[in-house]
Amino acid sequence: MEFSNTTSLAGVIQTIEDMTDLGQTTISGDATLLKKFTSYVNQESRRIWATIFKANGNWQYDDGNNTDIPESATDLVSAQGKYALPTDALTVQKVDAKDSSGEWYTLTPITKEMTNESMDEFMSTNGQPNFYRLFGNTIELYPAPNYASTGGLKIYYDRDSFDFATTDTTKAPGFASPFHKLLPLKVAIYWLNIKQPTSPSLPGFRAEEQRMEADLMKFYGKRFKSLKNVVSRAYQSFK
Repeated sequence: MEFSNTTSLAGVIQTIEDMTDLGQTTISGDATLLKKFTSYVNQESRRIWATIFKANGNWQYDDGNNTDIPESATDLVSAQGKYALPTDALTVQKVDAKDSSGEWYTLTPITKEMTNESMDEFMSTNGQPNFYRLFGNTIELYPAPNYASTGGLKIYYDRDSFDFATTDTTKAPGFASPFHKLLPLKVAIYWLNIKQPTSPSLPGFRAEEQRMEADLMKFYGKRFKSLKNVVSRAYQSFK
């Protein structure tokens, strides 16, 4: 399902026009309304992202509109313990580093509650980093490295859904296509709740939303069929 298709009338915006009974071109033909509804679409797209994230198991979900993978590498600087996290990261899955010989290994996440001393004193002598801590938009290594390494710190993370712009036409929602209708459905429910709370369409829309969300969670919860023993992952969120 494309974001906006005024020819087939099957786009996200056109489906919203139909579900809300606003009529063809009421949204797509009005610059102000199009901005408002584009923001609603992006808002509900993030809610769908959160639903998928909860159901996803061991298969990492990423919006299909992204053209790269959610990982970031930065240089390790000798005696520097703090590094900026990727600006588009929502959660951190894993952090790898290179040792002084250039070999990769995985760091262990910690929190200040896991240490018996202040963070300023914890592993204060520079060496090979073994742990990392997240706070704000920063990752801190313990201990700070006593060597430099080009591209020696790699962060694997989850990022938000891809936002639509008002000028988009052919861009489609980034999740599985059988569930694309869930996006305009959620927007229609959101709008009707505000503007027409007594609309006779709402009960049916809500029932369909619940059914589609259940199917969506079931779909994404079973995608990694080749992994028989499911191992849960511990996430640290910093936003």
